Amino acid sequence: MKNIMLFLLALVLGSQVMAQQTLVTGRITDALDGSGLIGANVLVKGTANGTIADIDGNYSVSVPAGSSVLIFSSIGYRTQEITLSPGQTTLNVIMREDSELLDEVVVVGYGTMKKSDLSGASVSVGEDKIKGSVITNLDQALQGRAAGVSSVMTSGAPGSAVSVRVRGQATINANAEPLYVIDGVIVQSTGQSGADFGLGSSLGNGSVSTISPLSTINPSDILSMEILKDTSATAIYGAQGANGVVLITTKRGKTGDAKFSYEGMFGVQRQASRIDMMNLREFAEYSNSVAAETNGVDSRVEFEDPSLLGKGTNWQDAIFRHAMMHQHQVSAQGGSEKVKYYVSGSFLDQDGTIIGTEFQRYSFRVNLDADLKKWLKLGVNAMYSSTKEKLGLADSEAGIINYSLLTTPDIPIYDIDGNYASVVREGYTRINPIAMALDEDILLDRTKLNGNFYLEITPIKNLVWRSEFGYDLSGSRGEVFKPAVTYGNWSRDMNSISVQKNDNTFWQVKNYVTYNGYIDKHSYSLMLGQECWESSYEYQKVSTSNLPSNDVKNPFLGEDPQITFGYGSSAMSSFFGRATYNYDDRYMGTYTYRYDGSSNFGPSNRWAPFHAFALSWRFSNERFFEPLRSVISNGKVRIGWGQTGNSNIGSYRWGTSISRMDSGLGTGYRQANIANPAIKWETQEQWNIGLDLSLFNDRLGIIVDWYDKTSKDMLMQLQLPSYMGTRGNVSSALAAPYGNYGTINNKGLEITLNSRNLTGRFEWDSEFQISFNRNKLVALDGTDAAQIEGYGQWSDIVSLTKIGESLYNFYGYKVAGIYQDYDDLVNSAKPNLILLTAFLTAIIRLG
Repeated sequence: MKNIMLFLLALVLGSQVMAQQTLVTGRITDALDGSGLIGANVLVKGTANGTIADIDGNYSVSVPAGSSVLIFSSIGYRTQEITLSPGQTTLNVIMREDSELLDEVVVVGYGTMKKSDLSGASVSVGEDKIKGSVITNLDQALQGRAAGVSSVMTSGAPGSAVSVRVRGQATINANAEPLYVIDGVIVQSTGQSGADFGLGSSLGNGSVSTISPLSTINPSDILSMEILKDTSATAIYGAQGANGVVLITTKRGKTGDAKFSYEGMFGVQRQASRIDMMNLREFAEYSNSVAAETNGVDSRVEFEDPSLLGKGTNWQDAIFRHAMMHQHQVSAQGGSEKVKYYVSGSFLDQDGTIIGTEFQRYSFRVNLDADLKKWLKLGVNAMYSSTKEKLGLADSEAGIINYSLLTTPDIPIYDIDGNYASVVREGYTRINPIAMALDEDILLDRTKLNGNFYLEITPIKNLVWRSEFGYDLSGSRGEVFKPAVTYGNWSRDMNSISVQKNDNTFWQVKNYVTYNGYIDKHSYSLMLGQECWESSYEYQKVSTSNLPSNDVKNPFLGEDPQITFGYGSSAMSSFFGRATYNYDDRYMGTYTYRYDGSSNFGPSNRWAPFHAFALSWRFSNERFFEPLRSVISNGKVRIGWGQTGNSNIGSYRWGTSISRMDSGLGTGYRQANIANPAIKWETQEQWNIGLDLSLFNDRLGIIVDWYDKTSKDMLMQLQLPSYMGTRGNVSSALAAPYGNYGTINNKGLEITLNSRNLTGRFEWDSEFQISFNRNKLVALDGTDAAQIEGYGQWSDIVSLTKIGESLYNFYGYKVAGIYQDYDDLVNSAKPNLILLTAFLTAIIRLG
């Protein structure tokens, strides 16, 4: 009986205790992909009660009576405090990454570092920012994302490139684009112009390629991008980092069950504005007024009464369209503690806003990471993509857009028989822009296989040896076909075709050892490495004309096929090292050294060293700063100096090549260029001073950088007098030698403001950037002209750069006004010339 009474008493007391506690359950998930957050911490505020989420993110915790606030935290995510409602027993929590964490790990050259330890100037672009924009090319994600980084579209065509400049134009003739590195593998640009792909001048004659090497990459696979801006950050890449470095990290597997994701996008593009052009009635009135004021020009009969005419053909509306684009991606992500994987496949189809243009991309990626032993890790990254492009000739004077603006509104799109209409009049020929866009083919197909294999060995604690083999294999097929056609009274009697196939191979081998050490308040890291790579190309081109039919596009069936063939290669070998030091999270320093050797230079100047250092002081961690820490939660001053080089001039520019020359005596060979074995590296030195501030518990951030960047020994062609044989007919003229002849200086100021305006269930972040850059041509050494001339499509000078002035100033006549009437023409400085010009112009415009 006594035992029964004790049992009943314990049961009553236990029930009272249970009544004083509430069991709360729920699931903690990642805001980005909805996956469960394994290991997330749950704590009842003010107590020791807590728990950890399981592998699926599920949790349960007992909440004592009188407690109602739960604290959720996880490394890399923003901590949340949530108040329970009375009687609430279920609470699901979505956690978001804390992009403002000072201990966020960021990618640097050949490794990673804590963001708080960085002393150089760099900018992070996370997955949320990439997904926040509707983009089809990865380089489009850089537009407006980083202070000091300017991005300009080279063309409005789908899949076209974005020309990126980091802290201004630092070189003239060498490639000025930044270095792109994806998971440690350098992305290869397989061409600098349409001619490199066998398209001749079909994409215009610009010096910057409109074909983007990054258009083969699927942006949805990207986890983050780090933009290294100053030389203390880019010097680890030596000769390849002179124009800035963009480090791209792709998504990887995570521990847990497989997570399948689908991402879809659909959009409609349109040209937001049009150039205001005359319609048919306005053109007729203009034509009649010019005829009335010009002797010998009769008005056209069909324009006698403009009020009877309609609007005519609006050629801009005819060539532009509402263009659809859609993208679809399926991915799987997961793994165990030992093996993790990420697999994806995507498809993109983007129509151009100009009729007859289109861009398609198929992309597949596999990333695997395996922990084979505690001391051994193995990984594979592989990406394959295939793109198909229909490229219309949109740019240049012979482009579709220019033709649509100059084609008069009295010309119809189709004639009475339903065929394309074109007009040939005395002194006036205008090909139908619609026919140009739809009948002529400018096609480009590309494939790319990019990736690497890596091995990490940890023989002792804190020492890691990483070995990588990277590859980038690509191929392309460019085709230009012009059919034999008749448009109205204009005709092309003979069709023509040219096809070029390119094969490009790039491989690299890297080995580097990293040691991280800690002694009391001192932490340091040492890294030593070696790298070598080789890039080679080969192309074959065949062109012919007078094919049997427009439907037969086999060059072998044309008349007298012309075959061209070429190949080349370049290589680089490097040794590098980096040392970092951190004392008590207050004083930090970095020193970088790299020694590069490039086959692009002669034997006497093949190797060059590059040094860099950076120092920073986090004054907010000083003891005397504690009273201000509630206002300034983080403050750091940075200063850095460094050297980088530039070798992007192509292979064997220091030597002499030969070219074939046909003559009446048969085929011969001649020297093609003047050699310069003394050509050496273009070098760049840069100072950077920066200030980082985080205010009001990281609610407001300010980043300010000032830089002074000087490029010396610029790689460019020497300007020689005509008696040296470097001018005249291109079939016999010698190409001038490349050398080191100039100096450019860039100074600038960059300011970035970011704020977390609202936090919690509804979040609102803002960012403001502004940059100032001033460049100047400091010197031109060894030239006979103290200026650099820029030409238009043919031989017209459109820009002029003089010593002491900024680059690429527009050059031309200053306009004093517009001739208003006949008296202005007669009383001009050169009346006879002006009258003749006006007369001929009127005849051409009126036909």
